[in-house]
Amino acid sequence: MLAKIMGTIWVMLGIMWLLKPEKLRARLGRKMSRKMRWITYGFAATFGFLLLGSIIKAPGMVAKIAGLVGMVITIKIVILLASKTSEKMIGWLSTKPLIFFRIWAAFIAATGLALFFG
Repeated sequence: MLAKIMGTIWVMLGIMWLLKPEKLRARLGRKMSRKMRWITYGFAATFGFLLLGSIIKAPGMVAKIAGLVGMVITIKIVILLASKTSEKMIGWLSTKPLIFFRIWAAFIAATGLALFFG
């Protein structure tokens, strides 16, 4: 049930960012407050546990390895974006063209669909 709710949220965010990628760019350009950092960590932890549950149910060893690698990459990215040293990376992301954010939004929407139907 929680996976369907999280999947719906991810799909909605992905569609919103596909339609308006400048909102994602503007959000990444702002500095993250301490409260928002903890909310991001909580969201990442919840997503990680849901992804871990899907990985365990996946048939085949290749799918499990790919899922674990994806989960580790996701958690590393969230920690990097939420850390105090992320200003250089955020500055780098703010210079990217909008097509980069559209591709990222499509990835987010696809991940949400996988959570919803998985």
